[in-house]
Amino acid sequence: MAYNLLYYGDDGDTGRDSYFRTIIADAEPELIVASEIIGSDGGSAQFLSNVLDVVEPGEWAVATFTNQTATQDVGLYYKTDYFDFVSTSTVNTKQSSYNRDAIEFVMKHAPSGVEFRVYGLHFQASSGSSNYTERAAEALALRTYLNGLDNESHFIVAGDFNFYSSNASGSYQEPGYNTLIESGSDTSGQVHDPIDSPGTWHNSSSFASIHTQCPRETSFGGGSSGGMDDRFDFILASTQVMNETYDMTYVEGSYIAYGNDGLHYNDSINDSPTNTAVGAVVADALYYASDHIPVMASFSFPPGEGAGAGIVISEVMPNPSAVSDSYGEWFEVYNADSAELDLNGWVIKDNGSDTHTISVTDSLTIPAGGYLVFGRNDDSTTNGGFTADYEYSGFTLGNSTDEVVLVDTDQNIVDQVAYSTAFPFSSGASMYLSDMTADNSVSNNWSVSTTPFGDGDYGSPGKAWNDSTLMSIAAQEIIPKMFQLYPTYPNPFNPITTIRFDIGVGEAIMHPLQLNIYDITGRLVETLAEGIINPGQHKIQWNASQYPSGLYVVTLKSVEFVQTQKAILLK
Repeated sequence: MAYNLLYYGDDGDTGRDSYFRTIIADAEPELIVASEIIGSDGGSAQFLSNVLDVVEPGEWAVATFTNQTATQDVGLYYKTDYFDFVSTSTVNTKQSSYNRDAIEFVMKHAPSGVEFRVYGLHFQASSGSSNYTERAAEALALRTYLNGLDNESHFIVAGDFNFYSSNASGSYQEPGYNTLIESGSDTSGQVHDPIDSPGTWHNSSSFASIHTQCPRETSFGGGSSGGMDDRFDFILASTQVMNETYDMTYVEGSYIAYGNDGLHYNDSINDSPTNTAVGAVVADALYYASDHIPVMASFSFPPGEGAGAGIVISEVMPNPSAVSDSYGEWFEVYNADSAELDLNGWVIKDNGSDTHTISVTDSLTIPAGGYLVFGRNDDSTTNGGFTADYEYSGFTLGNSTDEVVLVDTDQNIVDQVAYSTAFPFSSGASMYLSDMTADNSVSNNWSVSTTPFGDGDYGSPGKAWNDSTLMSIAAQEIIPKMFQLYPTYPNPFNPITTIRFDIGVGEAIMHPLQLNIYDITGRLVETLAEGIINPGQHKIQWNASQYPSGLYVVTLKSVEFVQTQKAILLK
């Protein structure tokens, strides 16, 4: 929602709060760009406490507020269940001291982690050539700034633009709209009008259904009057948002001038005939609350991290040296779940245009505790010597920066890694995750591979980084040569986790072994295995339903050596 609140908070008056509460309760926005807010302690805090917290207690927060010399400033409110606030900064757009700059709010969609920007603005008001010129300069300054963003940026520009038309000539010479909308020489900062409705909006019945000012035919309480005859308020969106990308997409047909039924041109919004867009109480609230009505649009985001599939991106080879990128790129995933998973129908993508849907005749399964290698080329004689379990297309790995995103069939982001030059890999050497429970979005949790494979590159495709046995689901099992206790999976867990360990030939013959569970105090909780254990790869499930939540230590030991792993039970 973009809403001009009309000098809100200038004197602490709460007389209009009840009207705003009626509007918010009926419209149910989840993010609000509000203009004409007076002060951080006055208007900004007051709208949160007197309006939003009354309608939906505890569900709203306000982004860091910027006081400007114009007094009437721009703020942003958001529902904390849906969004996280990242940062606020100022974009220098104002052309005179009594106006205000645009404000950049960096936000994150909480469930999915998708980051986007909202630019809240309030351009110079009033008609006349000098004001048209000033708005054009403000629009140009904003477009210049937006052009500096990445081509794949997701952003919204919203607020009170005060544009009378989209025409650069004629009675209302407003080049500002086209400055923002047209592609120009640099399309990075181009925005789009979701309803694609250029024209002379002022005093034109052709645009009666999208006018946002003024819901009052007569003057009272400050602000403008004259009835519904101007489209001053907009929500514009970047190319990536309008192009139906996976991360953030405009919902077609959702853009509305809230409360405008198109039947009150040059009239009050609550006058006869009865408003058909909203009820009589809401129409009255729109009439008394402000000299603008809100504009609203909907945007879709991914639903978020999948709770069920514990697939972890465990190794990435973005820049092979034994062969070209087009032959030798690969990445590996690990199944940290307690059950076999079928990846058929999943999507491999980045945050740009690369995307591939996994498609096989039957299934592409990965066992619990197993590895699976995705390669750009599945022919080991030409790809540098690794075994790929699945060959993808339409997706490439950048040599220095890129993303690997896995999306399941329910459109959940199961795992994603956005790597950069800060991550430890090099030409001909992959990067691997040694701890499958670590946050793989953090560069320090990765290491550069030193294990040679194939034609001379370094990595461990299809097996654990320190494991001499081939763990790929496409390869046969080999008796391990070493004693190894692996991280439990899933971890945290409730109430069942799988413990996987390897016993080498000599170790199994020489010494009896114990697999024990201890609590945080060191007390023995349970012995899961004891005695001579045959060589090979072993898995044991621990059902902790009878134990309280907390940290437990899994210990595999003999008389000569001991290894431990931590497991967290969350009920």
